[in-house]
Amino acid sequence: PPPPPEDMLDQEQEQEQEPEEQEENEEDQEEQEPEDMVPEDFVFDSEGVIMDEDLMKFQNQNKPQGRSGRARAQMIFSEDRGRYIKPMIPKGKVKKMAVDATLRAAAPYQKARRDRGKEKGDIRNVYVESADFRAKKLARKAGSLVIFAVDASGSMAINRMSSAKGAVIKLLAETYTSRDKVALIPFCGNKAEVLLPPSKSVAMATNRLETLPCGGGSPLAHALEVAMRTGMNAMSSGDTSRVMIVCVTDGRANVPLGLSQDEPEFIDPENPKKLTKDELSEEVLEMAKQVGMMGMQLLVIDSENQFVSTGLAKKIAETAGGKYYYLPNANENAIADSVSGALADAKNM
Repeated sequence: PPPPPEDMLDQEQEQEQEPEEQEENEEDQEEQEPEDMVPEDFVFDSEGVIMDEDLMKFQNQNKPQGRSGRARAQMIFSEDRGRYIKPMIPKGKVKKMAVDATLRAAAPYQKARRDRGKEKGDIRNVYVESADFRAKKLARKAGSLVIFAVDASGSMAINRMSSAKGAVIKLLAETYTSRDKVALIPFCGNKAEVLLPPSKSVAMATNRLETLPCGGGSPLAHALEVAMRTGMNAMSSGDTSRVMIVCVTDGRANVPLGLSQDEPEFIDPENPKKLTKDELSEEVLEMAKQVGMMGMQLLVIDSENQFVSTGLAKKIAETAGGKYYYLPNANENAIADSVSGALADAKNM
């Protein structure tokens, strides 16, 4: 039989090629589509999603801190003390010259300055001008200050002061290798006084705490003020980066702040001004609020019996954004462990 016409052969070849090209195109499209594409039905708008705060806090706590997983040490930067980390352009008078950076800044201008110097007869090996000066930026590790404000009034004053004394000495013994310091402020009568200034000496603490004042009223507001002032002075010295105030009290404030500060209207012998319990509580909460605003951490250890508790100690901690522990029979080990744990948490933040 005669062969089929050429037109029919071409049509059959084109029909056979078309399915093969379609299959190849489909395979190319499948390869181009990303494997991890998420369907549009499962995509949420970030602005409309409500995140659980507790979940975010837990996620932040699990983040590694530094390369080794340990807490980073707090650093203080200055121009007078510490380890040389890098040069910087000075602001005002140079305290410590960064010679290496100063010579590098002056190097590109040596030829032009040497030519000018020859014309003026000023021949030197190196020409350095004030615009080339670079200062050293220094860094040093900063320690923490733990201030114990202990209520030395009432029938349980002796036990509280003895426990606080033991906790102070124990903390100093544990932190002798660090730069942490401890201070003790007992408050009783009409005022709070610094019995042990910020120190890291166990011998000094033992000598200063031989005699412990006890009895009288409870000037809680003045104790927080004195502790805050002590912390501010320590931070201004440049050696302290973190202050924690540990207040051991039963929360029964009965001495107004004005009386502790010797204001005339409160010390008038004929008609002294007096405050109600609510006004005394407001004074204490106001001082606690100021402690939190100054960036100091407040740790309140409640030593009051739960059956007669007024709840003021817990309110103090909440107002300052601090921590609250109920330890009615707190000994030196319980207080020291609580403070060590809170201090470790603060350093890990």
